[in-house]
Amino acid sequence: MEIEWKSENVEPFLFRQVVEYPGVRIHRAQVMPGRLLEHTNTFHEVNVAIAGALTTQKVSANGKLVTTKGNSGNICITPAGQSISAIWEKRLDTMMIVLDPVFIDRAARENRISSRFEFAEIYQQTDPLIQQLGLTLLRESESASPSGRLFSDSLIQTLTLHLVNHYGTSQPGTQSVIGGLPGYKLRRIKEFITENLEEDLSLAEISAVADLSQFHFARAFRKSTGLTPQQFLMQQRIERAKELLAKNDLPIVEISLRTGFKNQSHFTSLFRKFTRLTPKVWRESFQ
Repeated sequence: MEIEWKSENVEPFLFRQVVEYPGVRIHRAQVMPGRLLEHTNTFHEVNVAIAGALTTQKVSANGKLVTTKGNSGNICITPAGQSISAIWEKRLDTMMIVLDPVFIDRAARENRISSRFEFAEIYQQTDPLIQQLGLTLLRESESASPSGRLFSDSLIQTLTLHLVNHYGTSQPGTQSVIGGLPGYKLRRIKEFITENLEEDLSLAEISAVADLSQFHFARAFRKSTGLTPQQFLMQQRIERAKELLAKNDLPIVEISLRTGFKNQSHFTSLFRKFTRLTPKVWRESFQ
């Protein structure tokens, strides 16, 4: 993608942040006035105007040139293979979500939405959930106390399912009811999680234990337990922390590391959220 900037002697990027996950890349930038030259991408692109105004031009599927003026909160979805250009006359704060077509096709198939998925051409629509999920993933990537890979994986899955369910060219097909996990698989997964509380587990690692796709596993696990994998992991970490806090010889910072938290501050914050007490106060009250 090539950009022409209005002012050659001024730094065009006021702020830039990029985070990448398998199949998904999120890019936020605050930029000076400029023009994005016409181009065609091999990936799907979702643009969210966080602040400022953006005018885009696309050649639609029927060959018609469509000009759209978007403002704060608007989204623009450009399917892979569609040409697009854009111009902005003032400072712009925008977030771009890049989606691998292979990743999106697989998600649509696994969720019985479509065997050949295509995004619709979307202009000027608002969708606060897309913006919220994108910004949360960006914040998580730079957080001093990140919630972990399982948390990010869950957000990516929510974002992906939301997009394929609401922005396809055809209505989603009727999905068969997915039951819970067989007892032996559920026990195996619970054991795997509790044995690896110190690790930064991913959704892919846990779903592999169940021999299911990530999308199927997450739904089946929630149906079986009433909890998301992330909620169950946090619950088990807090219970393990309580056991270790009962042993007065272990420093709290050591307990935070043994239960998979990045640092003592993050541990204290989550422990208080679950128990309404800090680890120190809980230990004193237990004793």
